[in-house]
Amino acid sequence: MHITVIIEGGDLDSQKHLRTSYPRPDEGESVPITFVDMREVFAGWSPELKRTVYKQDFMETEGLKRVREVFLLEVYNWLFEGISFIELSEMELSQFKEVLDQLAEKGGEIVYTRKKQGQWMINYFRLVEPEPENVNVTGTSMDKLFEKYV
Repeated sequence: MHITVIIEGGDLDSQKHLRTSYPRPDEGESVPITFVDMREVFAGWSPELKRTVYKQDFMETEGLKRVREVFLLEVYNWLFEGISFIELSEMELSQFKEVLDQLAEKGGEIVYTRKKQGQWMINYFRLVEPEPENVNVTGTSMDKLFEKYV
């Protein structure tokens, strides 16, 4: 089975910000992903590095600002062709788990995007289900079916 995903929001050259270790799609942009792993970590802003850093132990967060407990989702980013990380709140995690359950039930592909909710952008996931392929089995020999799929 082959799944085709339409990349929304323009061509690939304008989507360089989606092909990174920490993609942040704008509303209407999508990143096809595959779930790899998830862990609960502490996140905080590092003034020296000028970026968010993640620590396993709260004792290691000294010197960081706005320390919080988050879920760090590790995914295969098909645009980046490598591993990316997405920081999730508890609400976003429960929505992701619902989509993961749908994937197990129906198959398909998970797409990561973000939605505006009030003044904030939240992470959002949706399932793109595979479209069933119509094959006329009465007019097709088994040899031709094998040639097509093997």
